[in-house]
Amino acid sequence: MKFIDLFAGLGSFHLALSSQGHKCVYACEINSKLNQLYQKNFPKVPIDFDIREVNIKNIPKYEILCAGFPCQPFSKAGTQSGFNHKVAGQMFEEIMKFIEAHQPEYVMLENVPNLIKHNKGLTWHYMHSRLESHNYIVEYYIISPIDFNIPQTRERVYILCTKKSEVG
Repeated sequence: MKFIDLFAGLGSFHLALSSQGHKCVYACEINSKLNQLYQKNFPKVPIDFDIREVNIKNIPKYEILCAGFPCQPFSKAGTQSGFNHKVAGQMFEEIMKFIEAHQPEYVMLENVPNLIKHNKGLTWHYMHSRLESHNYIVEYYIISPIDFNIPQTRERVYILCTKKSEVG
C-alpha cells in the first residue's frame, strides 16, 4: 500500500511501514534540520515544509495516512493549551483536511498519552467524533518501548483508524 508521512520527523513511520513492504509517496516536516535529514535518508520521497501551505489536491493517491502531530499542547509537561495553542493546537485540523480530501483506508496517529485525558477528556472526544464522522472505526493504544523489551520508558498513544466497510 502507499502511505503519506505527515509531521514526519526522523521517519519512524516511514521505516516501520516500508519494512513491511509499503511505499511512502509523500512527506511533510516543518523542522528544517529534520526535513533535510528526511530528504537525505529518503531522497525519492517528495517532501514539503509547512503542512498549512500544502496543496492537498497535488498529493499522490495513498491508502494510509501517518501523522505524529505536535504533542506540546496536550502534554502534561506543557501549557496544556490544547486546540487554543496558536499553531500546534491546529495541526489535528490540518490532518483532517487530508482525511476529508482523500478518505484513506487507514489512519495512524501518534501523540502523548495525556491527549486522551486532556481537558477532562473533551479533546479526545472531539477528535474521536471527527474521525468517526468520516466513517472510521477508531481505536487507541498506549504503549512504550519497554513493552517490547527495549530499555526505555516513553509512553505514547497510537490512534488507529480503519475505514468501515461499505455493505450494500
